[in-house]
Amino acid sequence: MKQLLKCLMVTLWLYNGLVYAGRPLETDDAAVNGHNTCQLDFWNETTASTRQDNFNGGCNFFGPSELSLSLGARHGDADDAHVKGFGYKHMVREFDDHRVGYGFAISTNKDYLPSQQSTRESVATGIATVPLGSADWLMHLNLGYLRFNGLNEKDERPFAAAALDYQWTSRVGLSIESFNGAESSLSWRLGARYAIVPDFFQIDASYGSDYGQFSAARAFTIGIGITPSF
Repeated sequence: MKQLLKCLMVTLWLYNGLVYAGRPLETDDAAVNGHNTCQLDFWNETTASTRQDNFNGGCNFFGPSELSLSLGARHGDADDAHVKGFGYKHMVREFDDHRVGYGFAISTNKDYLPSQQSTRESVATGIATVPLGSADWLMHLNLGYLRFNGLNEKDERPFAAAALDYQWTSRVGLSIESFNGAESSLSWRLGARYAIVPDFFQIDASYGSDYGQFSAARAFTIGIGITPSF
């Protein structure tokens, strides 16, 4: 069970890189990158006992859909893992100042452990983005299902996430969110982002609880994001 919970935590960390509203949010939104545009994110997450180095690249080749590739490595304990994942996200209805947007996402990833064993996780998520009076204030809601297979253990469980996303100025965004997963325990994060070059280059950071814990652990992330067009 201990190994299962650790793998589920890595899964949630990678899943939240596969399809999400944008760093530093873990919660996804009902939107995709612009057509012929990619979002490339690099970030580091540090807790009291581990360090995770992450990359996510999501590109829109089709208009209302995007494909994602994620790579990650966790260091610092006996269960160090290297992770690869793929995701697909589709925007069903675009949100605006007054209209709720909807979408869905699916992803699968594989964790490579030091023992040369591997685990596989699959995730399906329904997404809603609700404008709160204007597009500067948004509520993102996720409800999904996770399936885990590996190391003689199997598990299936629902998960949920909710985020309040505020565009303070044209360059500065703030967020607060909560999500569950491992052991159905809630986690929380506060986030901030700054667009050095609007719509192209940003820096971001977040602080909050580790996955599966609400108060006992703290996690800090810092990253950069690049949004090139082709």
